[in-house]
Amino acid sequence: MRRIGLAILVLAALWLSGCAHRSTFTQEKRQSDFQPAEIQELYIYAFLDARREYMGEALFPVLQKTLSARLQAHGVNAHWLWFEDSPVGEHFSASEQGSSEGYGKMIPVPLVLMLNKQQEEKTKASHRLVIFPKTVGLTGIHQAEREYYASLTWTLSRVTASEAPVFKGSSIFYSRPRRATEDLQRDVDSLVDDFINELYADK
Repeated sequence: MRRIGLAILVLAALWLSGCAHRSTFTQEKRQSDFQPAEIQELYIYAFLDARREYMGEALFPVLQKTLSARLQAHGVNAHWLWFEDSPVGEHFSASEQGSSEGYGKMIPVPLVLMLNKQQEEKTKASHRLVIFPKTVGLTGIHQAEREYYASLTWTLSRVTASEAPVFKGSSIFYSRPRRATEDLQRDVDSLVDDFINELYADK
C-alpha cells in the first residue's frame, strides 16, 4: 500500500511538472562578444504562418504581442514581418518533405530577408531575429486531440558586418489549433520566456 501511494505521488508530480512547462529552449550558439544590451531596434521575421495548418490561426497574434512585450521590458522595440505578408509569402506554395524528425517545407528565408532589406533599414534595426518552424508533426500520444509538435529555431544576427548569428537556439512547442485561449496564452508565455531567459541570462 505504501509503495503504491508513493508511486502515485511520483506520477502525479511528473504529470504536474509536464503540464506546468512543456516548451523547452536549447541554446546552440552565443558569440563571445555579444551583449543583449546592444539590441535596441529588432526586426523579427516570423515564418510560423507558413505552417498555419499545424500552428493554428490564434497563435500568431498572441506570439507577436507576448514577445513584443517581453522585449519592450528590456528596452527593445520590435518590428515584425510575417512570411505570408512578404512579397514572397503572398504567393508561395511548396510540397511537404518528410523525415524521421517530422515534416518540413523548403522556404526561401534568405530571399525574404533580401527583399525586405529596405524596409528593415527604415526601422534602423540593429539586429534581426528569424523564427522558423524547422519540422512539424503529430504527437503520438495526443492524436485524438490533434496535438502537434514543432521544432522552432531562433536565429539572432546583427544587421551589419557578416550577419552571422550572435545567438541561436531551438524550442519544442506543442500546439492544438482548437485549444482554449487561456491555454494558448500559457503555452506561448512558456515558449517566449524560455527564449528571453536564455537571451538575457548573462545580463
